[in-house]
Amino acid sequence: MITLPTIEERRTSARRHVEWGRLLIARYQQYLKELRDSGRETEVAENLLLELERTQKVFERDLADLEKRE
Repeated sequence: MITLPTIEERRTSARRHVEWGRLLIARYQQYLKELRDSGRETEVAENLLLELERTQKVFERDLADLEKRE
């Protein structure tokens, strides 16, 4: 029998995703700064950062929805 995760398990998982995303974005922003400072091409890195930020918004929206539930 398959058991679905509880709402609290889903919240915990969502919080981990949000925190991990924040750390990843901060690290990637630093990496992008280093690329710029060294005069290297940044277009691909900038596009990836935009995608990471869009994904982060989805994770944060999902967490906010989960935290509204009882």
